[in-house]
Amino acid sequence: MRLVLTSGLLGIATLLSACTPSTPAAGTATSAGTAPQASAIDWRHGDVDDAFAEARESGRPVLLYWGAVWCPPCNQLKAGLFKDPAFIALTGRFVPVYLDGDEEGAQAWGERFGVRGYPTLIVLDPQQNELTRVAGGNDSAELTRALTVAAGRRSAVADTLKLALASPGRLDAEDWQVLGDYGWEVDASRLSGDKDASEILQQLAKSAPDAALTRRFALLGLAAGDIDKAPATEVRELLQAVLAAPEEVRRNRDLLGYRGVALVDRASAGPASREALGGQLLRALQRADAARGDRPDDALSRVITEIALARLEQPEGALPAPLADTVRERVAAADAAATTAHERQATVSTAAYALRQAGDDAAAESLLRAELQRSETPYYYMPELAELAEARGDRTAAVDWLRQAYEGAQGPATRVQWGVLYVEGLLRLVPEDATTIEAATSQVIAELDGQPGGYHQRTRQRFERLARKLQAWSADHAGAETLAHLRQRMQQHCSVAAAAVTEGNGSGCEEWLQG
Repeated sequence: MRLVLTSGLLGIATLLSACTPSTPAAGTATSAGTAPQASAIDWRHGDVDDAFAEARESGRPVLLYWGAVWCPPCNQLKAGLFKDPAFIALTGRFVPVYLDGDEEGAQAWGERFGVRGYPTLIVLDPQQNELTRVAGGNDSAELTRALTVAAGRRSAVADTLKLALASPGRLDAEDWQVLGDYGWEVDASRLSGDKDASEILQQLAKSAPDAALTRRFALLGLAAGDIDKAPATEVRELLQAVLAAPEEVRRNRDLLGYRGVALVDRASAGPASREALGGQLLRALQRADAARGDRPDDALSRVITEIALARLEQPEGALPAPLADTVRERVAAADAAATTAHERQATVSTAAYALRQAGDDAAAESLLRAELQRSETPYYYMPELAELAEARGDRTAAVDWLRQAYEGAQGPATRVQWGVLYVEGLLRLVPEDATTIEAATSQVIAELDGQPGGYHQRTRQRFERLARKLQAWSADHAGAETLAHLRQRMQQHCSVAAAAVTEGNGSGCEEWLQG
């Protein structure tokens, strides 16, 4: 399963939807004399400059949603929160702008605002000062609460943090709430800068005005740092206190989902204490999920946590039969419950990941292959099928899946992302085929020709990663001539891009593969 944000138990590779944002529907008046109630969010699609112009006129902050049509958590938002009448009404307090990562100029905006992963929601004042940001994959109720607070904010979050670190006693309760709600996991060092984020969060934990916030910052600090270096006793006391408080479990649900097992492992003194603390974690998650209806996707998330706990005691081999049965049951239930395009895009990769973690690669492949026939973005699942083929030693099939994924990918940034995956697969699986490697890389560079100002954010990051892998490949496979050709090809693009854009002069692509 591929995640968007980074790594973690439920954010594992690059979770990627089958549907574009829905067209805002016109509101209808419920009765004479009442204001019409919007039936959909009135997104401005890609018009960021226009959104800020309207913000300056109206005085409302901008709510910028950064997503992609293939992103599973993005589709979870579209399937649920973005259809919630209360949330739709809340967005009326903002100028809401939907910025798809494949829209023209989107990667440049993403770089300007330091967006790290899909989905992210950022609140900015009319002068483009950031008031807060939240990770879109978090609990819907928590997102709504955090954005409700942000709608009335006028202080930049950077100023709030600076004051918290220098004079914490001068912050009011709302200031602390904003810092606690802030999406540190999608921060990309916007707030921390050159400082270590985990150290900042631990400092906030020491200054927070109440115990729940103290524990929230301490958990975030552990997640941002090296859990294995934290004192086991402190981790155990922190984890037990959080798990005993239902409201804190709800607030930290996603963090506990993807880092809870690592916390249990660090906090435990041996198998018996691991089993006890792991059981406490699972029961706490179940209570939190039951409070919002124990949806099939939540149950699927919990069984992934249960698999990871089991793997602490038995890293290899088959899972206990009852747990393996539970995995299959949870996958089947989630699969059956996901009936719309958004719901399926939000679910299928997680289900396939659960099956793979349970050791059932055959069932995972069957699920993914079946989804190719249903999905509007089948290319999203093909790299996962390539991973499965590679795992069973079928290099030819793995390369073919990666090639098909690249050929089918839609959107300029997405095509670069999938093209890089294809070239990386060639480097790994057929490193002796320099001709194909050069041709495929040249084709990916050519993707940039249609977007002269597109060498930003995720696109730039993927090219930089590819450059490192090409250089490593060249050192082992006498690829100096290939690299020279590719540098020349990129320089051709950069010279055209520099002439076509008024800012950035090619945005740094001239340095690609140099040195």
